[in-house]
Amino acid sequence: MMTVDYQSSTAAEPSVAKKQVCLDITVAIPTYNGAERLPQVLDLLKQQVNIDQLKWEVIVCDNNSYDLTAEVVSDYQRQWPTEYPLRYCFVAEQGAAFARQRGVMEANGQIVAFLDDDNIPAHDWLSNVQCFAQTYPQAGAFGSQIHGDFQGDLPDGFEHIACFLAIVERGSTPHLYNPKSKILPPAAGLAVRRAAWMEAVPERLFLNHKGKSAGLASEDLEAMLHIQKAGWEIWYNADMVITHQIPGQRLQREYLVTLLRCVGLSRFYIRWLGTKDWQRLFKVPAYIANDLRKLALHYLKNGPRDTSLNLVAACERSLLTSTIASPVFLLRKLSQDLWQSRWDNAQLPDRQKWLRRLTDAFENRQLELYQQEVVFLGSGDTSESRTPKGAQFEILLRLRQDSSGQPPVSPAWFFPTAERYGLMRTLDRRVVQQVCRACGDRVSDAVYSLNLSIASVSDPSFPNFLEEQLRRYQVAPDILCFEIAEAVLVRLQVDAISMMQQIQRLGVRIAIDEITHGEDMVGYVNQLSVDCLKLSQDLVERPQRLCDVISPDCVALIQKRGVQLVAKGVETQTVLDQLQSLGIEYIQGYRLSKPFPFNPIV
Repeated sequence: MMTVDYQSSTAAEPSVAKKQVCLDITVAIPTYNGAERLPQVLDLLKQQVNIDQLKWEVIVCDNNSYDLTAEVVSDYQRQWPTEYPLRYCFVAEQGAAFARQRGVMEANGQIVAFLDDDNIPAHDWLSNVQCFAQTYPQAGAFGSQIHGDFQGDLPDGFEHIACFLAIVERGSTPHLYNPKSKILPPAAGLAVRRAAWMEAVPERLFLNHKGKSAGLASEDLEAMLHIQKAGWEIWYNADMVITHQIPGQRLQREYLVTLLRCVGLSRFYIRWLGTKDWQRLFKVPAYIANDLRKLALHYLKNGPRDTSLNLVAACERSLLTSTIASPVFLLRKLSQDLWQSRWDNAQLPDRQKWLRRLTDAFENRQLELYQQEVVFLGSGDTSESRTPKGAQFEILLRLRQDSSGQPPVSPAWFFPTAERYGLMRTLDRRVVQQVCRACGDRVSDAVYSLNLSIASVSDPSFPNFLEEQLRRYQVAPDILCFEIAEAVLVRLQVDAISMMQQIQRLGVRIAIDEITHGEDMVGYVNQLSVDCLKLSQDLVERPQRLCDVISPDCVALIQKRGVQLVAKGVETQTVLDQLQSLGIEYIQGYRLSKPFPFNPIV
């Protein structure tokens, strides 16, 4: 079994795989929304001892975070010691396996030592990594001793399931993980030889999906099995000590039962991979029979009702039942992967190209903002409270080209890939950050409109993020207007209205964008507290349709309520004349204003 969503890029990858490593160790830190956790890990890495002769670096592998992770790393880079570089890598495809793979690919060290953003290394952890690597050259990977820092009460019998939370306390002496024992170290605190990983681990692991919601886990064990099967030894090193910070939420019944379910659903593939080809015909049926026996005994001992089980028993049952379901679940996953790959190949043939471009843009700050003016052509009263008096602009996102002579790339090219890989929420937040940073506390009569994707509209954490940005950069909220597409409002009505109400309380303006059914506009004005309605270019460019759904009386009613009515995509004088005959006074389009680089008006 293997995932199939990969397009070869043979022109670039061999040079990465065979690049000359020049350092002893690369510390790779995969993180997802780790802005609050990263500082403690980075601070302790700066305090490592006995490393005078060590050549090393740190790479933060940002796994499509939508918090302030990139800003935190940037702040640390300004004060980071130059003798051991701190680098930032953006990993567009979400999942720990992708983040670790990117860390290995980018590493300049012979050893890649992984720390999660909740792994606190001892002060001598790095020196012990180097010492063990030199003492045991046959070790392709070696794991740390991992203690738990539990931020909550431990349930009774927790020691029976502690290993599933990456707690590894196997004594004070090093020992070899015997392939026959089927026990391997977790990725937390793991050190691997880059050469071993590049030789043995596939570029895309099968157990590579994002988070527990995908129903999978154990991608770290999959990587270790590949290294072990290639002939490398895997060891436990008690001198490499880290502390795993485990919040109280991870000690709750719901989280632990779900975690064990994910482990169980992944188990068939781990067993398959760890079994020699000629043994599979005999061992796989034996595994299944033994699992059924264990589950039957568990029911006899604990009864059939899940609600009556204590926490440990509930976790055991979740593990056993999902293990039995694992073969069918993984076959379905393989089928879904094949279907998704066919769809991607048909609909997004250049997705890997744009994924790399987006990755470069996030890493190298190549996301550029443009603005297009909304021109007021009327002469009537514009003094209503929700009608801005100054200049108005819509913020447009572009992707800067590598060559300075090439024009920036329109989002029409890269948005489909961004939507496919869940990058829209991150893009939205980067745009908000850039606009707020640029506007700052400067006094401005201009209003800047920003589009919100469906991912952000359905994100309950966005209002808090926006409030934090307004406060951080001292931005007057009434200079910002957030546009929500009519299609999103129809599809996610409850979420969209809730989002509109929450961010309006912060003082920002709201617009309904891309309106294609003009009949509903009066309803929006009557039922929703909006500041602006924007007609789509598709509607504006169809004169007969426009006249059928919008009348001068309708326009006058909307304007009387103090709501702007904007026509988008106006590119010809004929269309402009028709809009003015209907009484529409706000015009956006190439006929009157072309986009130009964003520069806030003071």
